[in-house]
Amino acid sequence: MMRRKIGVCTWIFGNIEPVNLADMIHEMRFDGVELYIDTDCFSPQYIKQIFADRGLEIFSITPSNVNLASSSTNSRKNAITYYKKLIDYGSELGEPIVICHEYIQSQLGAVDSGSIEVLAESCQEIALYALQGNLKLGFEPLNRYLCSFILTSTDAQYLLGLINAANMTIVLDAFHMNLEEDDPVQAIRRCGDKLSIYQIADSNRKGIGLGHTNFTSHLDALDAINYNGPLILEPAGLRQRPGSSENLNLDEIKFHLYKSRNWLLGRTQALV
Repeated sequence: MMRRKIGVCTWIFGNIEPVNLADMIHEMRFDGVELYIDTDCFSPQYIKQIFADRGLEIFSITPSNVNLASSSTNSRKNAITYYKKLIDYGSELGEPIVICHEYIQSQLGAVDSGSIEVLAESCQEIALYALQGNLKLGFEPLNRYLCSFILTSTDAQYLLGLINAANMTIVLDAFHMNLEEDDPVQAIRRCGDKLSIYQIADSNRKGIGLGHTNFTSHLDALDAINYNGPLILEPAGLRQRPGSSENLNLDEIKFHLYKSRNWLLGRTQALV
C-alpha cells in the first residue's frame, strides 16, 4: 500500500472552537483535515495559523448545504455566491480541494431539486472562478436518500463532461459507494486521475472493520490508479449532520477514528 497522509473531517466533532479542535486532532496524530468552518465567524488567516502551528494540513473543505441545481433563480444565485466566497476563503488557506455536492434534501425537508443541467451550469461558473485562484473543486456523489442526480462515479463523470472544466475533480466516499455503486473498486479505478479525495467510513458509517466494506480492495484500487491524495476519515453518529452538535457522541467518534487510523497504519507497516 502506498504511504498516504491521513486526515479527518472536522464536521464530525460538532461545534467545537477551532483551536480546541486543532489541539484534539493533533493529539490524535492525524496529518490534516477536511475543514468545515463558518466563514463569517473566523478569518482564514486565523484558521490557517492554528492548524499550521500544530503541523496539520488543510486538505479539503466541506461546504454548507446550498442548492446549485435549484430552479429558483434566487436560490441558485445564493448558492453560487456562497461557493465563490468559500473559494476565496480556501485560497487564503493554501490550495485545498473545495468540495461540492447536491442539495441534501433530508436535512431541511423536501424541496425543488432542480435539474442536472442547472447543476452543471452552476458548477461550471464556480469552477471557472476557482481557476482564477488556482484551486480545484471536487464533486462528491452522495446517495439516493440525500439527493437526486449524482449518486455514482458514473454520474459524476457525466457531470464533469457537462461542466468541461479542467479543475473539476471527483470525491469518492466509501459509505455512499456502499449504497450506490455496483462495484466500489471499479468505481475507484474508473475515476483514475480525476479522483482528488477519498473519504472513509465503513458500511454502517463507523470505523474501519465495524461494517462489511472491503477496504483492502479499495486501497489496492487506489494504488492501481496511483492515487496520491489523502485518506479522509468520516465516521459519524446516527443522524449527525454538519453544523450541529446534536446526536454527537464524541467518545464514540474518537473510538472510530483511532480504530480506522490504526488499521490503515497497520496495513502500511505490514507491506513495508
